[in-house]
Amino acid sequence: MRWIWQQPGWPDFRYDKRALEDRELAFRINSERLAGSFDALPMASQEDAAIDLMLSEAIKTSAIEGEDLDRESVRSSLLSLITSDTLPDNSDQKAAGAASLLVDVRKNWQTPLTHDLLGKWQSMAVPEQRYTPVLRGAYRNDPSPMQIVSGPYGREKVYYEAPPATRVPDEMARFLDWYSQTCPSNRDKEMSGIARSGIAHLWFEVIHPFDDGNGRVGRAIADHALSQSLGYPTTACLATAIEADKKTYYLQLEKVSRGSLDVNVWLDYFADTIIKAQDIAREEVNFVLTKTRFYEVYGNQLNDRQARMVSRVFAEGRKGFEGGITTKKYEAITKCPNRTASRDLSDLVVKGIIMPLPGGGRTTRYALTVVGPDGFSSEGK
Repeated sequence: MRWIWQQPGWPDFRYDKRALEDRELAFRINSERLAGSFDALPMASQEDAAIDLMLSEAIKTSAIEGEDLDRESVRSSLLSLITSDTLPDNSDQKAAGAASLLVDVRKNWQTPLTHDLLGKWQSMAVPEQRYTPVLRGAYRNDPSPMQIVSGPYGREKVYYEAPPATRVPDEMARFLDWYSQTCPSNRDKEMSGIARSGIAHLWFEVIHPFDDGNGRVGRAIADHALSQSLGYPTTACLATAIEADKKTYYLQLEKVSRGSLDVNVWLDYFADTIIKAQDIAREEVNFVLTKTRFYEVYGNQLNDRQARMVSRVFAEGRKGFEGGITTKKYEAITKCPNRTASRDLSDLVVKGIIMPLPGGGRTTRYALTVVGPDGFSSEGK
């Protein structure tokens, strides 16, 4: 026996419920605090926060699979879906698909998982492409082994081999039955949110039912389970937390897929990752609050060029504008001459809207000031 699905007793996973109690409690407390912080934002800022959270998740869940998405295309698709329930005309198909998946999972957190719903999510995760044999919306049926491999031709290393395609319908039926039976509304078989989410994600990845998109759909299932355990859509940035150390994520999946049905180590990793995901979400919400305060204090003091530059800095998200603001960058963003850029930046310094960063060398670098809850500015960010 080489793979977990070949173990006697599959898929009767074993784990210590008590080992997750502290993190389950932390997850619920953090979720309530996040929901409170979210509700405290003005309505317009709540929409900004929701978009920023989903934007990060859409980009990072694709990045885990080695696929880069255009940030602005994803943002445009999310904004259009949230405000009008439609996608922009001529939208980037990959960006639109990633955005559609995130929005649909958020909308359908109460909906039971079905073969059709999973097929719909996979079709969103894997947009239609010409000349590719990848099945969309249906489980794989190729009789050749579904393997995860790497390495040069002739010296490939097989990291994992999924159950053969002939077993997929029965395996998925059993998985979906378990998922339904362990729903929080079923008190007899109710599980902790973290355990149900972690096992659901692992189980789905082990089956690997689709030709492509299994990772993205599997993480959507994890979010779905967490949301059901809370009774409202989770704001935890799970994919963002995973992508920050995706090497460990793949290593943990590889280890458990080759191991026994004891999944304590996997759930320990998964629980820690969820707590990190909530930390990221809190930073995202705080960033939106910081942006809201900034515009409340300084918004009416910016000319059109300055407003364009500030918008561009905030578009970089919570990690900030790499390298700071410089005269050269200001020129590029606003399409203005050097003299105008220098004058605009000097004006912003005088008003206290930006401040010089230390260690700039010959080129002065600036950062936006941070407005605190009392309306006063502090050090630059």
